[in-house]
Amino acid sequence: MADNFQAISGDEIARIFHALDRLDDGIRDIDELCGDYNHGRYITDRQLGDILNVSRRTLANYRAKGEFGYYDLPGKILYDEKEIEQFLQRHYLPPFRTDD
Repeated sequence: MADNFQAISGDEIARIFHALDRLDDGIRDIDELCGDYNHGRYITDRQLGDILNVSRRTLANYRAKGEFGYYDLPGKILYDEKEIEQFLQRHYLPPFRTDD
């Protein structure tokens, strides 16, 4: 029975371990996101921009100002729907009416 083992270089092993580390980090991010917040709903940067009819750059400005929290996952920004509702409530202006 012939051995079917193929030699792997140190660089290839390092790449495999690097990929496993990234995968592990991603799993931790998802676990942290879902762990205590299982009942929340999250929307992406693009979805929120479409809902509010603002650009993704405007959302980045809101984040920089601390208007609402967000999750910065590798390659994706997520927002807690409840925080966005609170943000909108803070900026709500009731209709101005005078009864004559």
